[in-house]
Amino acid sequence: MRASWTGMISFGLVNIPVKLYSAAREEKTTFHQMHSEDSGRVGYQKVCKVCSKTLESDQIIKGYEYKKGHYVLLTDDELDKISLHTARTIAITSFVGSEEIDAVLPAEIHYIGPDENGEHAYVLLREALSRSNKVGIGKITMRTREQLVAVRVVEDKLVLQTLHYADELTHTDELGIPGTDVQLSEAEMELSQVLIQYMTRKFDLSAYHDDYEAALKEMINKKIEGQEVTVPAEPQATEVIDIVAALKTSLAASEPSRKEKSA
Repeated sequence: MRASWTGMISFGLVNIPVKLYSAAREEKTTFHQMHSEDSGRVGYQKVCKVCSKTLESDQIIKGYEYKKGHYVLLTDDELDKISLHTARTIAITSFVGSEEIDAVLPAEIHYIGPDENGEHAYVLLREALSRSNKVGIGKITMRTREQLVAVRVVEDKLVLQTLHYADELTHTDELGIPGTDVQLSEAEMELSQVLIQYMTRKFDLSAYHDDYEAALKEMINKKIEGQEVTVPAEPQATEVIDIVAALKTSLAASEPSRKEKSA
């Protein structure tokens, strides 16, 4: 498998040669954009808004708008001259308890594998993190951006999680999330907990599939064959007055699968 990044993990005076590998890949149905009248493919040209010329890729550089209508221009060569220690190093600067990493912080996940002559030090860091139940916090530069990262152990592998900085996170007080003072009935709570218990399973990732992708392919095949495509009804929000009834119906529906699980 091809590595997406090669460099070092550093903590203290220890440097471990490693490679990063994407933890997931997407295999989705892709579309072309088409002209609805004659089914012609739609192409795109990059046109300068000053001189109206169509530009090639090597004629385009990056520009930062520092005030309205005023830009500072930067070439790729100039951007490459930004020298950061984190350009070739996952620089761990501290360790924290694994439970301290908030669930909303991780953005991307990469597997960390040892590079040549890095196996022993890799295992040392993996075991030290595992036994201390700690996560390494540091920085790495990827795709011209320095990112905050966590290095942690998942099963027997070192994993790198890119994290959001504090100023990138949404302020949840703007979302209208209800507080804990909302009154709930005993019946609602009891039925909800029973339903959760009935629906509890041991997590098996292989049991979950991309239903949208399957439905999309089915729709495409129907259109190829000239069949009519039907649209399912959208679910409606449960009214407060109907929640208990909905929970009871859900429990009744889950009863067969619960018996099947306990059999």
